[in-house]
Amino acid sequence: MTHRSPQDGLVNRRHFLRGVGACLALPFLESLARGQSAPPKVQRLVCVANPFGMIHDAFFPTEAGPGAALPENLKSLEGLRGKFTVFTNLDHGFGGGHGATHAFLSGVRSAEAASMPNGNVTLDQFCGERCAGQTRFPVLNTSSGSSDGGGVELSWTRSGVMAPSVQKVSRVFEMLFVDDPGAQAGEVAASYDEQGSILDTVNAQARAMNRRLSRRDQEKLDQYFTSVRQVEKSLQDEKAWLSRPRPKVDMKEPHNGTVTQQIPILFELIALALQTDSTRVATLEIPGAFDCAGVGMDGKSYHGFSHHGKDPALMAGLRKVERYQIEHLAGFVKKLAELDLLDSTQVLFGSGMSDGSAHTNKNLPVILAGGGYKHQTHIVMPEEGGRKVPLCNLYLTMAQRFGVETASFGISKGTINGLT
Repeated sequence: MTHRSPQDGLVNRRHFLRGVGACLALPFLESLARGQSAPPKVQRLVCVANPFGMIHDAFFPTEAGPGAALPENLKSLEGLRGKFTVFTNLDHGFGGGHGATHAFLSGVRSAEAASMPNGNVTLDQFCGERCAGQTRFPVLNTSSGSSDGGGVELSWTRSGVMAPSVQKVSRVFEMLFVDDPGAQAGEVAASYDEQGSILDTVNAQARAMNRRLSRRDQEKLDQYFTSVRQVEKSLQDEKAWLSRPRPKVDMKEPHNGTVTQQIPILFELIALALQTDSTRVATLEIPGAFDCAGVGMDGKSYHGFSHHGKDPALMAGLRKVERYQIEHLAGFVKKLAELDLLDSTQVLFGSGMSDGSAHTNKNLPVILAGGGYKHQTHIVMPEEGGRKVPLCNLYLTMAQRFGVETASFGISKGTINGLT
């Protein structure tokens, strides 16, 4: 990293102490940053995904640029021009159909995670690590229903574990805004102590074993220790929040329901979670158990409609399901704008599946809204093999925008130009 002279007022806010193999970043120091703008305000991230992609002619505009006409399923975004961008020709460069959708937010399939520096950690978890301990929930993973009929498998930790999503809106509300009774809080604290004791014992046994292991096994054990340390840190952070009261909101505890009933409620809960700083990172899975009757399309499942085979009637049903999703996404983005949170909140919508009928993972449907970017309505990326841009380039751009100091994410080759 290049350092400039303090006298010219351009000192990079990250200074380093080096020695004995260590490199420690100093905190932001006002005296070293005279003449610079204030540190960026709190950054937030919300990722929304479905398992079956989108019908292309109803999702991708036919023109590029800020004035691109919006296709039928994006009409609800019309009043948000300048606040969102649709991307064409972004994907992870592999196939696999349903078997690859779990890599949507990572760019790395779980079977290949061991060969990657950060495993198959997803964008939400990657950014959530940065604000661990600063909020009650580093990442709030939610789903509007069960994975029956097709799961999203959206969120993965760097240790290769899929993060479960809370599927009931009543439970999400309780987690965010209902304090535990004193006795129950004490039981939870005791369970954290017990888990910490177990981890201490396992650590001691593993270190004693380390002397007798081969180099390769020692490397595996090092990875294990990293995972244990992450768990220990998580337990410490969670225990620290036990005694702190949860924020009070005007919203009444919601009733659980079908996917179509829970989607708007979850968007409302996530907005409240961001507003109260209960979390800065959240995900919402729209599962295959989508109740099509809720949008007036009875007789077929979401998965069934996705296998339309170009049948006009089935495509009409799927368009309606997809339009419902975008309409509530648009409502969420508008809500964030009303709360003055949109410029500091990156909202990603997409899928690890491009076309559910063709089972392709090429040219994934992706929308990025908010975040204070210079949005272009529609950006068409190069399609040619030698110039093709990985979707992870967008994720790297988003991670850096979030404040993560990193030069790579997944299979990224750089960042997206022109957005910032």
